[in-house]
Amino acid sequence: MNEGDLLELEHWIYGASPEKGYGTKAESHRLNGPLYMRYLDNHFTPVRVEKTANGGTLIDARMIHPAPANDEVLLSILGRGVADEYNRPTIANHTVVIPGGPIRAGRLRFADVEAAALEFDRRNPKGLGKVDPISVTLRSPEETVTLPGEGIRRLITKAAVDTLASRFLADHQGRTLVLCRGSTNQYRNDLLYRLVELLHCAGEIALFPAISDAPTLSAMNHFRLAISSRGVRADGTWTLLDASIDHAALPPVRGKSPVYGRIAEAFAAA
Repeated sequence: MNEGDLLELEHWIYGASPEKGYGTKAESHRLNGPLYMRYLDNHFTPVRVEKTANGGTLIDARMIHPAPANDEVLLSILGRGVADEYNRPTIANHTVVIPGGPIRAGRLRFADVEAAALEFDRRNPKGLGKVDPISVTLRSPEETVTLPGEGIRRLITKAAVDTLASRFLADHQGRTLVLCRGSTNQYRNDLLYRLVELLHCAGEIALFPAISDAPTLSAMNHFRLAISSRGVRADGTWTLLDASIDHAALPPVRGKSPVYGRIAEAFAAA
């Protein structure tokens, strides 16, 4: 953290390089790669085959992983990488390490970090070797008046949020697929950010691995929350939740009234 309200965030870019295949293409100077990359082992690019094979298919998804050892969060931006030496389409993953404190305090939102990472990509399209950290300006205390989950009411119902909260509170290993029929990539990315901020920052539910698109079958169980525009194959540990339900599918968990109260307050103000 720098002086004042400016944060410098470590990050790395994973993708395909000519004649080398997939691997880490770039990383910031102070990044301790092994400390963080282990959280994404075997699913750096968990995108379905039909999207990777067709170079014209849009790839635009987000992953969130807790890095609890240092009270940090990993935000991964998945997109289309440059074509390889055989002109085949590839995937790129730009992951940023975020301190948990500013997220919980409302002084930093996932959307702020995404905007800074995309700006870095725009200014450094090749992004190879050692690179500078990403600079993000924290929101002022006056801007933190808005409660977590701002704008979530137009993306998912309160009943669906309450059901999801009950799932996380009742089953610490449970996995939920939130179905948003006909949604766009941007819709699902926005919903991911707002859901995690609402449940973790307002509800104080422990941070969980989540992705804004249906991942490959082999990667499904790396996540506890996935958001999709259609049903996907998954094992019996997954529960399907429609984002548009009009009544809670699960009763509130006993003794957790304060959690539901904080979520309700934030949702009402969103």
